Amino acid sequence: MKIITDPCKITHNILAMPLILDNAQIGEFFILGIKMTTFNKPEKSNLELIAEWKKRGLLIPDEQRAQRYLDFISYYRLSAYSIPFQISASHQFRANASFDDILDLYIFDRELRLLIMDAIERIEVAVRTQICNVISLAKDQNNNTFGAFWYLDGKHFLRKFPHFRFLANLEKQLLEEKERLERDIQHISKRKQLSQAQQQALISNAKKENFLRHYLSQYDEPRLPPCWMMMEMLTWGELSHLYANLQSSALKKQIAVNLGLNSEILESWLKAFNSIRNICAHHSRLWNRELGIAIKIPQSSQIKWLSTTPQRSQLNNVQFERRIYSILVALQTVLYTVSPKSSWAKRLKALMDKHPKISLFNMGMPNMWYQDNFWQPALK
Repeated sequence: MKIITDPCKITHNILAMPLILDNAQIGEFFILGIKMTTFNKPEKSNLELIAEWKKRGLLIPDEQRAQRYLDFISYYRLSAYSIPFQISASHQFRANASFDDILDLYIFDRELRLLIMDAIERIEVAVRTQICNVISLAKDQNNNTFGAFWYLDGKHFLRKFPHFRFLANLEKQLLEEKERLERDIQHISKRKQLSQAQQQALISNAKKENFLRHYLSQYDEPRLPPCWMMMEMLTWGELSHLYANLQSSALKKQIAVNLGLNSEILESWLKAFNSIRNICAHHSRLWNRELGIAIKIPQSSQIKWLSTTPQRSQLNNVQFERRIYSILVALQTVLYTVSPKSSWAKRLKALMDKHPKISLFNMGMPNMWYQDNFWQPALK
């Protein structure tokens, strides 16, 4: 028996398994003390899978309809939403559990992800704008603003920040866009059926297609674009990393205050929002997920938050900070500042009302959650 206790070596050893284990059976392979076995489940048609669900007690009155859904959603994706309706030990379905119960939960989760992405988009744009504006307009000891290209100077970042790699990645993006533009211009130039005036018009449009092409076509110095363009080149993860590694605590504080938070909370929430954004972007199950990153709970009365943070005893032993309700509250906290007239909270309430069978505890959400004073201004 082979036991691996170092998680960093797990991937390497699994890939090299035939060399490591010699002729040993894979069924005897252990990771962190957990016995691993060979995957040997056969492929099955949707009809076979439906028959298996029915055998385990799921009510499926319209098999043709169920098959259509499996054709375009897949059994694998939907099966994750069937688990709450199963008896865990036997995997049999609970009495009266139906295909529509599973489908309703799937649809709820999809609509929840879309609603969250709507809020995250607004917050992401606001964060990019605040970082750019606050730092570029800040002044040094000589009363000079840091300017549009402040990010080129490593003094604005902590020593641990990989500034050179950060700039190199931006240059790579710019070079790739330049190459795409050149290819587009070549393709347009080869279209002999077009007059020279038509070709020039198309080339002019291609040069203005996005902000990077416009910069490349108009300027040769500095090599990299101003900060308001640079901000649009960053992923959310890179944006979060940049904020966390800003040198000036005063500027970090100002950015956070402008978003209705403090710097410690903003840094925590940016990481959490990035994780949630990735889950949503990959259409992954969200509603009852235990989050890998627990958000920090605001202690300052200056930050809008729940009157009472839900405790485990209220949530059937579920930790609020690691469930999606904590994220929903955090999103609304920022929306109160960046989009105070948003109907987002009303749409959240409508979504919850539309799916009354959803287990609130699994979301970290107490019963009558909307009655907390925190939600009242947004639900009016």
